[in-house]
This record gives sequence, structure tokens and C-alpha cells, in this order.
Amino acid sequence: MKTDETLKCDIDSNMLDNFESYKFPKAFSCGEDVIDVYYKSNLKRALKSENVNAIGAISSAGDVVGFCTLTLSDIDRAKVRSVIPGSNLPSRIAVVRLVMLGVDKKYQGIGIGQRLLMNAFIQAVKVHKQIPIKGVYLDSAPSAVKFYESLGFKKIDEPDENQSTPMILGINAILKA
Repeated sequence: MKTDETLKCDIDSNMLDNFESYKFPKAFSCGEDVIDVYYKSNLKRALKSENVNAIGAISSAGDVVGFCTLTLSDIDRAKVRSVIPGSNLPSRIAVVRLVMLGVDKKYQGIGIGQRLLMNAFIQAVKVHKQIPIKGVYLDSAPSAVKFYESLGFKKIDEPDENQSTPMILGINAILKA
């Protein structure tokens, strides 16, 4: 277990407000190329243009060592019928979409990813209380499917051409947690 004091970090639930004061190290690597490229090339631009909300894991030095991006989206009712109960569902189901989640390898294994997800769930509940949603949707990297399944996410389709697996966790499960 990693216990080094330098690995401690704070979670910023709204990076949009503070991202100009953070450092985004080019050495960031979570082990998934698509996430690493997004972090290095698109995250700051997405925040500036307010295309996503981001939750960040911020080191004591002000480095972004982990992040999770969220947006509102919708998915086809037919894809979630077996996971989301209800007979009066609209043809498109409103969800919070977890777009990206990554933690630098040096910070993995100490619960930062779970802390980022817990904050994402808190935000999903806040949205749900204002405008009802049916869950949190994501496209999981092959290496993360078991992690998401351990949290209750269910596969709703087979992997796509990029090998990512569509998954959802219903809002009722989030509310119970």
C-alpha cells in the first residue's frame, strides 16, 4: 500500500472554478492512451469552453493527478430496458455521462478513483433532484470493466469498435449508496 505523504491529494468537485491555478503535468499517465491524450490535449480546452464539468484530484503541489469529466446525455431506452426498470420510460433516457476518468499511475491504488467516482455520484444525485435522470452512463476501457462492475455498473451492450464497453448504474442504486 502506498502511504507516502506526497501522494495525498484533495478532491476539487468543480475544477472549472479553479483550473487556471492548477498544473497539468505532461508526464501524466494512467495507462490508457485515450485518457492520457485527452488529459494532455483536451481537458483544459474542454473546461475553458464549459463542455464538461470536471472533478479533480489535486496534489499538494497543485498538480492535477486524477480527473473525472461529466456531462448530461441521453441513451436509447432499448439499451437500458433490462437494467432500468419502468414501463413509462421515454424513448431517450436522460443520464449523467462519465466521459473520462483517469488517475496518474503514481497515485493509483490508494482510492483516488473511488473518491472521484463518489463525487460524480454526488453530482448525479444533485442533477436528479432538479431534473430527473435515470443513471450514470460510461464507456469503459477493457481494463476497467471489472472495476465498474464491482461498483454495480451493468453492461448494456457489447464492446464497440474502440473496445470500450457501454455501462450504466441506475440512479436508484446511487441514491441507496
